[in-house]
Amino acid sequence: MDIKKHYASAVAAFLVWGFFPLVLRSINTHPAGEILYFRILFSLLLLVAILLGFMRDRTKENLARLKSLAPQARRTVVALTLSGGALLTINWLVFIYVVNEVNIKTASFSYLICPVVTAVLGYVLLKEKMVFVQWLAIVLCAISCVLMGINNISELGYSLLIAFSYALYLISQRKNQGFNRMIVLGIQVFFAFFIMNIFFGQLVGEIVIDIRFYVITLCVAIVFTVLPLFLNLYALNKINAATIGILMYINPLINFIIAFLVFNEGASAIQIVGYGIIAIALVLFNYPVLKRNSAIVRI
Repeated sequence: MDIKKHYASAVAAFLVWGFFPLVLRSINTHPAGEILYFRILFSLLLLVAILLGFMRDRTKENLARLKSLAPQARRTVVALTLSGGALLTINWLVFIYVVNEVNIKTASFSYLICPVVTAVLGYVLLKEKMVFVQWLAIVLCAISCVLMGINNISELGYSLLIAFSYALYLISQRKNQGFNRMIVLGIQVFFAFFIMNIFFGQLVGEIVIDIRFYVITLCVAIVFTVLPLFLNLYALNKINAATIGILMYINPLINFIIAFLVFNEGASAIQIVGYGIIAIALVLFNYPVLKRNSAIVRI
């Protein structure tokens, strides 16, 4: 029964993220750096309020646990936590830019290939096993990426950057076990805010007073940042990286629907072929994982 809560958390997180482009497009007159700065600021304030108001004792317990670790283990935890914050910053910034300045389908494609990237990194870094049919799917995924690159190499570059940054984030947090996820998330968002202030002049520049913008970014912080991130991190406590990768498809599928039906984005013939190939690849890739996990879900 407990595993079902983790599956439900992951599904809810990706459902929420699927509708994120609708909100971002409503503030696309603001630069991506400015949107991200206030997204992180409001998220940090919310997390600080939660940690100080409801989780003081747990925060002290986690700090004591960190101090009790051997120096090498302590450095590893700190490195994984801070690298997670840096990866989130990169992922969020590029995603916001792509949705508002390029197109939604490019952002969507990144999360189609992200589960495959996540599983490959899980194989390399976490020694999670894959079977022959999954490697065949990876080859097909690579072919799809080549076709997308032929159509527009810059869009493919954006997709790969989003995919790899989020896949590395998931893998790093899969390895970073033993600490409360909300506390870890708070530290990561604080580090992201630190990074944004270092590059404030380049990413934000002059701030324009716009109450509507602040209300929407506050909504982004609560509904599209803190809530789904916590749900996703909670799910990682019991679900492996490959399974999270399958559930991640909910996000791009909703994104694609929004791109084509709401914003009337189109696709070239080469892109359609590429999407077809990756659809086949994803079916092949996920079949062994779905078959293996179906018995667990029924428990």
